[in-house]
Amino acid sequence: MNYRDSLINAMTELNEEEVMDYVQRMIDGGFSVNAIQMSLNIGVNNVGKRFENGEYFIADLIVSGMIYRDALRVLMPVMSENRMMPIGRIVIGVVEGDIHDIGKDIVVSLLRAEHFEVFDLGVDVKPERFLYALRTYRPDVLLMSGVLTIAREAMKRTMALLEQEGLRSQVGILIGGLCASEYQRELIGADAWAYDPLETVNFCKKVVREKYGEAR
Repeated sequence: MNYRDSLINAMTELNEEEVMDYVQRMIDGGFSVNAIQMSLNIGVNNVGKRFENGEYFIADLIVSGMIYRDALRVLMPVMSENRMMPIGRIVIGVVEGDIHDIGKDIVVSLLRAEHFEVFDLGVDVKPERFLYALRTYRPDVLLMSGVLTIAREAMKRTMALLEQEGLRSQVGILIGGLCASEYQRELIGADAWAYDPLETVNFCKKVVREKYGEAR
């Protein structure tokens, strides 16, 4: 049996019972965490494509995020066995006025699996809390997430405050979630935007690599 393909298909079809079953089978079969995550990620990306094609709806995206998050919980003990020194620091939060955190939680799990130190501020994060976090934790990357349209204005206010306080240039900034777009990125002056969690992780790796070199 091809467990990779089976897990991808189960994730794509939003079959939670099969997803958990195949994740455990792959763990027991000696598959690496990265191999299991890659299968989950492909399945999640397939869900996103079905949403774009009108086959799935917002509720299906939410379900996929919940299944993905539960699958990562099963993987956490295996991830902990391979824990290394953090390669970089990330501050992440859902911006003020928004409480949709499934996408954020997926990104947090992926980043920690890649050995980033992640400071998760949670949901409904005011600009002042982001400012405090940057001053306190000195991260390499700031990730702001939002789903609702009102999140765009919150992102704009946060960016303005960071500029005002002289912290904008000290951190790479990516905006994510359904409210993010290239237009929004340009409007507020972020470095990147993403909807795909893997793109977000790759951005963080890129920032850290450019800052510290290939050694990290």
